[in-house]
Amino acid sequence: MKEILKNLVETMTLPEDSYLEQDAEILEIFVEEIEEIFEELNPLFTTWFANPTDQETLVTIRRHFHTLKGSGRMVGAKSAGELAWTVEDTLNRVLSGTVTLNTDIQKYAKTVFNLYQYKLYPIFKQVGLIDLDLRPLVLLGQQLQQNQTPEPALEELLVLADQLTATDMPTGLELADAAVETAVESSEDVMTAEEMSQTEVAQEAAADASLLAETLAIFVEEAEEHLATIDQFLAQDQIHSQDYNGLIRALHTLRGSSSMAQIDQVFQASSKVENLFKTFVQDEIESTSKETALLVQYAEFVRDYLHVLRQGYCDGLDVIYATFSKAWDSYGFSTSDTEDSNPQGLVSRLIELNIDRLLDAEFEFDKLAQAQFPSYLEELSAQAQLLVEHTDNRASVGIHQFTEELKAAYDSVLAKPILLNSEYGYELFAQAHQEFIHLFDTLAAGQRVTVTEDIQKTLNDLTAFVQQDIDAIALEDAETSVSDNAVERAVVAEPDVASAVVASESSGTVNLAQLSQRIASDQQNMHADDANKDFDPELLDIFLEEAEELLVGMDEDVNTWSKDASDTSALNNLMRYLHTLKGGANMISATHIGLIAHNLESIYERIINNQIVVSPPLIQIIRLVQDDIADRIQTIRDERVDYAATQSIAILGNIVSLAQGDADVSVTSAVTTAQPEQVIEAEEVDAQPELAAKALQDTTADLAEDDIAIADEASLEDAVTASFEPVTQTASHEANAESEDEQLHSIVVETFREEAEEILDAADQRLKQWFEQRSDRSVLLQLQRAAHSLKGGARMAEIESVAQIAYQLESAFEQFAVHQFNSNVYDALLQTTLAWLRDAIFKADYTDYDSLKSSLSAMQFVDVSAQLPERLTHNDLLSPSRSYEFVQGDGTEPPAMSGEWGETTQLDNSNEMIRISADLVEKMIDLSGENSINRSRIEMELGQLGGTLNEMELAIKRLADQLRRMEGELESQIIAKHGSENSRYADFDPLEMDQYSSLNQLSKSLAESASDLVDFKSTLADKIRDAEGLLLQQSRIQAEIQESLMRTRLVPFSRLLPRLQRIVRQTSSTLNRPTELVVNNTEGELDRTILERLVTPFEHMLRNAVDHGIEDPAQRAAANKPEVGKIELNITRQGTDVVVTFVDDGKGIDDAKIKEKALSLGLIKADQNLDKNEILQYIFHPGFTTAQSVTQISGRGVGLDVVQSEIKALGGHVSVDSTLGQGTIFSIRVPTTVAVSDALMVKVGDQQFAVPLAQIDRIVRIAPTTLESYFNSNEDFFQIDNQNYKLRYLSEFVGNQPLPRLSHVGHSLPVLLIKGSTGQSIALLVDQLIGSRGQIVVKPIGQQFSSIGAIAGATILGDGQVCLILDGQNIARQILATHRTKQASDQREIQRRNTRRLIMIVDDSVTVRKVTSRLLERQGYDIVTAKDGIDAMEQLENVKPDLMLLDIEMPRMDGFEVTNLVRHHDMHNNLPIIMITSRTGEKHRERAFSLGVTHYMGKPFQEAELLANIEQLLAVSQG
Repeated sequence: MKEILKNLVETMTLPEDSYLEQDAEILEIFVEEIEEIFEELNPLFTTWFANPTDQETLVTIRRHFHTLKGSGRMVGAKSAGELAWTVEDTLNRVLSGTVTLNTDIQKYAKTVFNLYQYKLYPIFKQVGLIDLDLRPLVLLGQQLQQNQTPEPALEELLVLADQLTATDMPTGLELADAAVETAVESSEDVMTAEEMSQTEVAQEAAADASLLAETLAIFVEEAEEHLATIDQFLAQDQIHSQDYNGLIRALHTLRGSSSMAQIDQVFQASSKVENLFKTFVQDEIESTSKETALLVQYAEFVRDYLHVLRQGYCDGLDVIYATFSKAWDSYGFSTSDTEDSNPQGLVSRLIELNIDRLLDAEFEFDKLAQAQFPSYLEELSAQAQLLVEHTDNRASVGIHQFTEELKAAYDSVLAKPILLNSEYGYELFAQAHQEFIHLFDTLAAGQRVTVTEDIQKTLNDLTAFVQQDIDAIALEDAETSVSDNAVERAVVAEPDVASAVVASESSGTVNLAQLSQRIASDQQNMHADDANKDFDPELLDIFLEEAEELLVGMDEDVNTWSKDASDTSALNNLMRYLHTLKGGANMISATHIGLIAHNLESIYERIINNQIVVSPPLIQIIRLVQDDIADRIQTIRDERVDYAATQSIAILGNIVSLAQGDADVSVTSAVTTAQPEQVIEAEEVDAQPELAAKALQDTTADLAEDDIAIADEASLEDAVTASFEPVTQTASHEANAESEDEQLHSIVVETFREEAEEILDAADQRLKQWFEQRSDRSVLLQLQRAAHSLKGGARMAEIESVAQIAYQLESAFEQFAVHQFNSNVYDALLQTTLAWLRDAIFKADYTDYDSLKSSLSAMQFVDVSAQLPERLTHNDLLSPSRSYEFVQGDGTEPPAMSGEWGETTQLDNSNEMIRISADLVEKMIDLSGENSINRSRIEMELGQLGGTLNEMELAIKRLADQLRRMEGELESQIIAKHGSENSRYADFDPLEMDQYSSLNQLSKSLAESASDLVDFKSTLADKIRDAEGLLLQQSRIQAEIQESLMRTRLVPFSRLLPRLQRIVRQTSSTLNRPTELVVNNTEGELDRTILERLVTPFEHMLRNAVDHGIEDPAQRAAANKPEVGKIELNITRQGTDVVVTFVDDGKGIDDAKIKEKALSLGLIKADQNLDKNEILQYIFHPGFTTAQSVTQISGRGVGLDVVQSEIKALGGHVSVDSTLGQGTIFSIRVPTTVAVSDALMVKVGDQQFAVPLAQIDRIVRIAPTTLESYFNSNEDFFQIDNQNYKLRYLSEFVGNQPLPRLSHVGHSLPVLLIKGSTGQSIALLVDQLIGSRGQIVVKPIGQQFSSIGAIAGATILGDGQVCLILDGQNIARQILATHRTKQASDQREIQRRNTRRLIMIVDDSVTVRKVTSRLLERQGYDIVTAKDGIDAMEQLENVKPDLMLLDIEMPRMDGFEVTNLVRHHDMHNNLPIIMITSRTGEKHRERAFSLGVTHYMGKPFQEAELLANIEQLLAVSQG
């Protein structure tokens, strides 16, 4: 494991320790502090492991590790301090929520604590070297911080949390393990103990000598550099400008390096001089000529010492040291003067001060500043004052000055709490606190602390912020760009509404109904001049699709947040959704929606930062505004207009006061101060260009300095927009405004270009800096600000392409910081983006905009750790060429570059998504269906070809048999001709010598040809089998394609829920009837088209339920019902139908009122007897309403009419049931359109139908006698397997023939058991099962057949015929809703059934079969056809015709053979046969009659004659 750990941390380095050179007193204080920490941490870990969610314990543990880090760094134990910092940083991430707490993190913290307690503490106490490799533990902590699974070797270190309980226990991190292992291995050698000891001593001596020589060489080389620093110090004239810090560093380093080189005399001299000058610095004693002379003596001493060392003579070293000691003593310095004059030192005194809050402000300020206001800031101010009093000396002058400024900032915030509402202020305080800790670290190193230019810049920014005008902060906090004049106009337009609002809000309660009315009043701006109506159609479609997904996510996260107000992850999601929505809205110029989204996003940010207290009224107001956003998006979808949001913005700007029940100041002030605002606004117009230029120049200056945060995008854009907005009150003003706009735009563009040049230069530098140090998140923050400023400036300058690319770049840098991205695969893309921005801004070159945008948007930020090959230099990466190459795909693959790749990591692209139009999907589905039909036709053709091959095989066999017989005949002829004089072999008998004639040769050729035909047939059979196999594979692929395409049309029903819940919230708020919507079983999916068409009916149903169903709160209280009404929405699937039920607990429907209203409208008659359900159906009649008045919500009798018409148009139906006083149930049933399904092909009469397999429960076969007795009886149920079923004949619904013809059927018939919508199955009798067919394509049947409920669609069979698809659910509903007509008692029907006869037509001519069939069908006969004799005999096994029309000449079996077989058949021997043939000769006629033909006719026949013969024969057979 040690070797694995060594490899893992091979490239990692930790800061070098220097605690051995620290003062003994400081180390002693450090050790005592560690002991105190151990005493407190031991019980804390026990508590934390027992209760991991205890935040207070976790904060305390983190603080102790913070102390270990700070103290370790101050004394020089930097590697141990780095380890403590790793634990602290990990726990900080746990507290902030970016890392989830788990047992590994707990064990890691305990492991580091045990290492401190049992390993590091003894080392520090004995002032020894750290003999442990701490890098593996640091690496383990870094992996835990990034939510990575630790390496197995690192994970094994976590066992130390339980096992490391003593100082002598091994950890696996010991640096001496390698030497120990080597010694153990060598002990196995044959060498004796004495020999081994001597060898080790010799080896150690040689190694020590070599190491000492190398150390001496390094010391001599470094000492020259430090002497040069001392000479530079001595050369300076003015004492105040001397570099004391540099001098002390040089003396300190000389002291440490001489100790390592074992040069004790230089070590002693350096220690004396270093302590002397440290004392001067700490006690503010200025050095005099005496100290300067001593420093000169010291420098000469070191130089002489080095000179002698180089010569290799050590005898003179003592003399040189004695000379320096004499000089030291002669100047009157002693060791006690330097060591005892300051026992603890300045650092020790500061550590003893109670300034823990101040030191921890770097991490706690943003969380506690507002949450514990003002106590936290008062405590910080008091500790700052304490520190100021103890740092008023030269050594810590920097800390003194800095702390004074910091204390003044704390006091300003205490006086002006509104400063805490600005995110910019938190950022400035965070920078100041970081600089404060840096100053302390500098002081801990023994150096003089001064305020540098960078530190002073941070102080100036902070001071400027806390001293600015309160009104400016209030404006920034509100973040509203709606001018007061606009608010004034809205209020003046509706004085009644304004007064009502003021009156209601002054009462101290939140009236959601009136807030809802205020938001709805914005709709009057729909036709105003500032409404946005010019949208790009393509961009609008993309925005609406994206917005629909965002609204679903927003609704879900608001629900999550409302249940748990501390869930910051939901708030972060909401901010991200709104940020995306804002960008999309601005992209399509829907600026009013973008403005609402921006203000709401800012409110969520303030909630996350604990700047706004969450309350139920606040959540309700936010819901109202988010519902308004959804309504506005729907308005854009329906009416293509984005109107001003005056009231919504005003509500958001004053949301805190509204949530607390206070009056809306923004509205009331607008009424009273209308005239002054007009004057102020008029004055501001004249200064517009100057304000714009100044705003942009200020932004540029801030960015160039790189240490101040750029103003928020929206506030900057809104401020500039407000300053740019012209006031046009007259026609002349409008003309002037246009010219001013042009002039103003040119100023903005020019100013933006000046700003952009500085921004891009600074961004280039910052990007290179980040390439070198990717862990520095502050650099990413500066890059993000740069892109943010470019985006805002580009939008003001109306350069949308630049704004979009800058936005993508800003998002990339933000995600880099969030995910701690450290890969270099995007370096070239980032550099190329900056180059593109430069060309686009200054050269107006927008080439490759789409490619660059898609590459930036496709970047992946998670689990991307790939690195480019090291042989690619920085110049390769950071020198973009004009010919751009862009990342494609998921963005993780860098552009093509020279050189080879060592490894390539392929990332998962399964989550990549693209957008395509719905029309294209529909077209693809149609084409896939056509492909399926063509495949079916190919299958049928192959089947027919296979049958032809079988017939060919039979023909070949007959041919072979005929050839054998012919050969026999030829041999006989040869024998008969033997002895002929023409014989060439007269002396040979024919049996002794074969002799051939030309006929023999022809016979042999025919035999060979027959053999070849057999081979051809085998080859064709193989090809057919191969083709069938390919078709089978193609069928699977086709099914998968079809299924995938169908899935693209399916959307979850839950997608509709946010809109439905919004309807209920809005309606209940408007009517002041608290109502909740409960939805069950939303997991199912539905066709997108159907779901969209269901939106309108569902909205009407919900509005109707709230308005007419749910009672007022007083009525519900009187009825002992809950205060909040309940509407329950249930979604179930029954077969291929979706059933949606709406159930409310309201007052129900009074059927008496419905009947009375129907009578008054003349819909029913007074004497008409109707049951309750029939009466309730009248509420769906157009214009039917029982409301007393018409409101915006209901009262016109249109809603339920729309519901019924829409549902019927979808092929569904709606029903209602109600109980007065208890509630109402509406049931909606709609079919799910499935373009492809598996079906069973059945036959009724001579028609073929398809029944979806999903609707069939099972199939049974019933004897015809049993079926005949049932249909002749009065029974309504038929028993199958001891269960009663309603049995019907399928032809009753598709052919108007309710009774089957069973008298001549000699085989059992199939009965389909179909499960109905209520769960009860019905039985359906068919004449014949043809077989199942997979993946039939469902085609729409059009309006002509839509009224026929039994038909769901149609499909095209392989032979091109159209086959109707039956709706089993509809048939089942008809069967269950009606009783079977007792047809047996109807004499006319009996007579009709008895007169309908079955005639079989047997002819090989298709034309004859069709013509004759049509003739006889018109006369009322049932027809069955056969193409030849064999086909006829096969069908006679299943049917019993009343008469047969028979041809003579047919393949496979002629008419004579058929007649012979029929006359000898047990069942059909008396069947009348009319032979119709073109052979009218007497010979054929006699043969026919001899075989038993009843009548003989010639072709072509006379129709009247044929019909007369048929009627005569049937009459004879019946009589």
